Amino acid sequence: MNSLPGENEILPVDEGNAASETQKLQSEMKALERRLTKIEKKAGEVRNLALDRAVQEMALELCSYMTPVDPVGLEFERVGRDFDGGYIMVRHEASSRIAYSLGINRDVSWDLAMAERGYKVFQYDHTIDRLPLTHPNFTFHRLGITGPSLVTDQLRSLDEQIISNSHADQRNMVLKMDIEGHEWEVFSEISESDLSRFTQILIECHSFGKMHKLFWYRKARQALRNLAKTHRVVHVHGNNNSPMIVLGGVAMPQTLELTWFRRDLCEFSACSRRFPTPLDQPNNPNYSDHCLGNFCFA
Repeated sequence: MNSLPGENEILPVDEGNAASETQKLQSEMKALERRLTKIEKKAGEVRNLALDRAVQEMALELCSYMTPVDPVGLEFERVGRDFDGGYIMVRHEASSRIAYSLGINRDVSWDLAMAERGYKVFQYDHTIDRLPLTHPNFTFHRLGITGPSLVTDQLRSLDEQIISNSHADQRNMVLKMDIEGHEWEVFSEISESDLSRFTQILIECHSFGKMHKLFWYRKARQALRNLAKTHRVVHVHGNNNSPMIVLGGVAMPQTLELTWFRRDLCEFSACSRRFPTPLDQPNNPNYSDHCLGNFCFA
């Protein structure tokens, strides 16, 4: 994709007024995004997005970062409840016995399974007042997680919470994330050192129906690029609560569940599995699961 005018321009920032300048820049970016959204909406009325070649280029690039591989010598397991709430993980114990669970709602089945294995589980969700059940290994924060540039009183950054929890020296934690779109904010701004703290990262990635929208695409691309520096996708599953979509001739779920495993922990080989695997279950048992084949776009 070609760069936008001024995309690579470095704006001078007065360090004494950095917060004000950041807020001003965010406001300008939001205004630009609204204008571009209107243009894209009008363009969508005359373009066939399902067959558009430029959209195909965008879709294939994003999917290339999510092509799964096999972790040599390691097996998989399902952790958490049946249907929605369970996650496919590599059978690998994190020596820290620390897990972060971002996005709780009414389900702590994954958290409970990890806690019963001896993990200390640090939970974050600003949309609930309390957990549906408790465990001695649970530490709940009524806060949401987003990227550093979008923090508010209710939304904090992951790196800030890692420091607050005295985990800045940890390098073998586990991260589970279902935060309704804020995952793109988190991973587009995260540092490589913070990513390297986690052996496995389990993410529910939302809104792939927007991948033809330039602002969303650029943010998602940066997030996936960052993740791919330290981890590789080893499992993919489509959330069947919404139908498959076709953009640029590429059919894919609107929401994907991805398991990322850190690159330095094992060797990897070409994926031998087809998705869904026998360990997978449909999120909604009333609907058919999404058949993704080998999901190979590399």
